[in-house]
Amino acid sequence: MNMTQVVSDNVAAAGYDFTTHTLYITFKNGSTYEYYNVPVHLYEALLLPHPWRVVGRQIRTYLYHRVA
Repeated sequence: MNMTQVVSDNVAAAGYDFTTHTLYITFKNGSTYEYYNVPVHLYEALLLPHPWRVVGRQIRTYLYHRVA
């Protein structure tokens, strides 16, 4: 799985595991989170400019774990 840089005030990069539907987000403060069972359309929305404003609330509704 590759991380893709994102144009955002908060998000530095995002990645998605299509097998497990796990979304990976690295924030600009250096922390990385895994979000579980996230639909692919939310990952695709993260690749747009300033994505957290649009999909941040939706993504935070999924179970997650801080990994770094």
